[in-house]
Amino acid sequence: MSRQPSGKLKRLIVLPFILIMAASFSVSWTMYLIGSRESMRDLIRTVIREVAERVNETTRNKMEEALSAAEVNAAYFAEFKPDQTSTDGLRQVFLSQLRVYERLSIIAVGMDDGSYLEAQRLADGRLRVASAGSETGNDLVFRPVNDDGSFGEPELVRPDYDPRQRPWYRSALDAGQPIWTEPYTLYSNSDPAMSASIPIHGDDGTVIGVTTAVLTLGGISEYLNQLPESSKGILYLVDYTGRLVASSAGAVSIVDPDGQRQRARNHEDPLVALSAKAAGIEAPGEQSPVKNRLVDFSLNIGTTRYLGQARPFRTEAGLDWLVVTALRETAYTTKLAQMDAWTLAVLFVFLVAAVIAGWFIVESLTGPLRLLINDVDALVPGVPAPSGLSQITLKNNELGRLARSILALKVRLDENFGAIEQSLGEKDILLKEVHHRVKNNLQIVSSFLSLQTGTIQDEQAREAFEECQDRIQAMALVHEEVYQTGSFVELPMSDYIRKICDTLRWSRAWGSATVDIFVEVEENAALPLDKAIPCGLVTNELVTNALKHAFRGKSHGIIAVNFSMANASTTELPGDNHPVSRFILIVADDGTGMAADANECGGVGSQLVQGLVSQLKGTLHYDSAPDGGTSVRVEF
Repeated sequence: MSRQPSGKLKRLIVLPFILIMAASFSVSWTMYLIGSRESMRDLIRTVIREVAERVNETTRNKMEEALSAAEVNAAYFAEFKPDQTSTDGLRQVFLSQLRVYERLSIIAVGMDDGSYLEAQRLADGRLRVASAGSETGNDLVFRPVNDDGSFGEPELVRPDYDPRQRPWYRSALDAGQPIWTEPYTLYSNSDPAMSASIPIHGDDGTVIGVTTAVLTLGGISEYLNQLPESSKGILYLVDYTGRLVASSAGAVSIVDPDGQRQRARNHEDPLVALSAKAAGIEAPGEQSPVKNRLVDFSLNIGTTRYLGQARPFRTEAGLDWLVVTALRETAYTTKLAQMDAWTLAVLFVFLVAAVIAGWFIVESLTGPLRLLINDVDALVPGVPAPSGLSQITLKNNELGRLARSILALKVRLDENFGAIEQSLGEKDILLKEVHHRVKNNLQIVSSFLSLQTGTIQDEQAREAFEECQDRIQAMALVHEEVYQTGSFVELPMSDYIRKICDTLRWSRAWGSATVDIFVEVEENAALPLDKAIPCGLVTNELVTNALKHAFRGKSHGIIAVNFSMANASTTELPGDNHPVSRFILIVADDGTGMAADANECGGVGSQLVQGLVSQLKGTLHYDSAPDGGTSVRVEF
């Protein structure tokens, strides 16, 4: 019985388990990664939205503080025009306002006569005041504010200062209402700034001056830079022309080398330029304004992915800006990726542990099962079962039940096998006895013919009796071989053909010639009994014919008998797909030869050979050599 490899069943059980676990793990892990990354992107967008809203709110508060301070001052100066005696008191008021509005850089007033007063907060937090007009010779004179609130000596003088020529004054004068100026550079230190300017109307409605509150763009940029999110990307403000107003990268990044505010789309920082493009901000030369709508976007710089948002910022005072935020996705996903790596490692360990555990569990099942298979393979009818099988029957599980069933089946098989073996033994004895008796009976018939032959005087009749005796002897040899070999299915042809030839050679005298018979039979050549008898009779007739006729007038002769299977010559019976081997019987002699029509004569032997060859479903060929001799070939 063929035995399957011992690990095949284990693989059959464990492999699908591993594949299902691996597929489930892969699918669930992929779904988790997709879901977690999408959730993280939603979280980042939420952070971006909150940052943009916070920037909006803070910037709006800054603007409202500036407008509020300017409005208060405009209302005051509409009633009380400043004079020489009130300048120090007004500057103290402006200083008080700066202390209240900590986001403002300058609070000032310019009158239509060219006089000017201001209080200024420097970048280091110090305060100073300035004035211009006829008392200063139209120079802008700056004085520090001492710790006690008094004013120190002049520390900076800017000549020929006329507030009426400054952008904040002219813008308010042209608008005739509160307005935010376009960004410009401060006269005192050239810092970029913008002002909330409000015209002061006299009793007759004419403009008698302008109050202003100034925000430096550096201050807004500093605020953006101080936001925690600024380290994770970029935050900036652009106006309706696409030029930068403020940036978390600092005030330096706002202006180009010529001191002009840069366009976002043309910025040297690729993050600013690409985020401006993704936000829909126009490139240089495009005239259409920034669309007043919220835009979510994403972009890649190399292998780094950024998520961002462009949020409109508008005020009633004419501001039309866009708050742009772009943050690195990895700034929020790095820790998640680290946790994913740890989770993946832990899951992989559990997967390996599950596979190992599954392997041992299956081994605990397949081990006894393999032992059971080996023991079942070793079962032999009539032989006690292996001890391992008996040990498995002691198990209180399915394998134990199976082993007990197999043992019960073996008991029944042993009983049946004993009965069958006994029956077969009796049949073998009976068949041997039948063949033995048939052989004896044929021998008796042959003996009767031999006795009868001795009393016949006619030569032809005696010869006919002798040939009949040889034929019966050939059939008797078949039964003798079956009796001796014990094979009732097929007959080995080697000994059978040799005995036929030996019997013919020595059974009687065949003339004056000495004849040698050489027999060559292919090893393992065997025929079924229904084929062996006709083949033996054909051999008997052909050898007999050669002994009788081939060597007349010769002193010595040779007969060669060859029986073989045709090399690689197979055919198929009609309606049968199984190939059938072809057998070849050749009887050749070196005698005197035969007439051309000898094979067509009507002799009993010739007719018998032809009938037997037809029974074998074979072909018969006679060949004569030019120098004498005959070869007869039978193929079936």
